Amino acid sequence: MAKKNEYSGAEKLAILEELKTGGGTLVEVAHKYNLHKKTLRAWRHQYELYGMEGLEIRIKNNRYSPELKLQAVQDYLSGKY
Repeated sequence: MAKKNEYSGAEKLAILEELKTGGGTLVEVAHKYNLHKKTLRAWRHQYELYGMEGLEIRIKNNRYSPELKLQAVQDYLSGKY
């Protein structure tokens, strides 16, 4: 399986600026950076809503500590949930 490209917020902004200033169509810019056009649309939308903070890399698939999992199970079984 191919590894996904990860771009910093500054790199994403530079790519969006290239798109905005006529550096190519959405499809052309996406192809140049090996991205899907939906990814560029999502970046643009995130930037419009949240500014630079919307472009920062987020960590997905957070892992929960064994202690937190145990507490959640105990709360569920006791009816506290």
